[in-house]
Amino acid sequence: MKGELIISFYKMTCIEKIYSVSALVGDGSCNANCDFCAGKYLRKEANKNDRNYHKNLEAAIKLSARYGGWSLSLTSSGEPTCDPNALTKALEVYQKCANQGAYFPNVNLFTNGILFGDDDFCKKYLPVWRELGLTYVAISIHDSDEKEQAKAYNLNDYPDYKGLIKKITENGVGVRATLLLRRGAVDNSVKYENAIHTLISKGFNNITSWPVGNPDNTRNKYTPSKLVFFSINRWLHRNAKMCMGHVWGGGVFDYKGNMLRITDYVTKHNRRKDFVRQLVVFHDGDVAYSWIREGALCMK
Repeated sequence: MKGELIISFYKMTCIEKIYSVSALVGDGSCNANCDFCAGKYLRKEANKNDRNYHKNLEAAIKLSARYGGWSLSLTSSGEPTCDPNALTKALEVYQKCANQGAYFPNVNLFTNGILFGDDDFCKKYLPVWRELGLTYVAISIHDSDEKEQAKAYNLNDYPDYKGLIKKITENGVGVRATLLLRRGAVDNSVKYENAIHTLISKGFNNITSWPVGNPDNTRNKYTPSKLVFFSINRWLHRNAKMCMGHVWGGGVFDYKGNMLRITDYVTKHNRRKDFVRQLVVFHDGDVAYSWIREGALCMK
């Protein structure tokens, strides 16, 4: 039945924690053209405008909060800021939930950051989104140099990182960096260390990293080797202080007063575990226990 859990109550009692919710929002349009885009295959769903989407988003937020969830991430099969009204609507759903007790301390917008280089865009939307509960703008970074960042997005230029941070924080929202690990770019511990130092010097003090790959948990030609992930993890353990580990792998580190996090891009749901890393709300209103829907469907 639409909007209802399709799993049994018996199975639900086995789950001790649902850490977060990730929601695809918007119409799937994008202002970049990445060769390694992982979301393109979902764009056909973005135009369905399923009437159950917001109902199921609300249900997912409340379910995660009930099981100790602490984070909501807003993303897209394209660039979420290209459909700002959809973002506003999703945050309105979250605010309704928060007012009813389903509050998350971290509400993140994952973005390529391009439109935040526009003062008018920032002033028009960020104060609204902040009032609706947005806490962080998480900018996807493929290179610590803006010229190389533009090349990764197949653009002529990219906004200055320091300028982006200034524009966003002036409107009362925090900034995070998502430093993506990609073959031919940041693909070893030396490049990772150099990128971290450069990004910190430009004002990023909260940096998360994961390897690029396919949403079905498979690798592609842009995915760095597993040895890269291991070597970066080893560098973090040697040079930073671990604050907490993730049960699905990776963890959070304190590096000279800066927060560094490393994790997997996708975690396939394991029904034998007593936790769920995230509930994923897809464009068509489906909710699954991971980005891999098969065998992990939760609501429809």
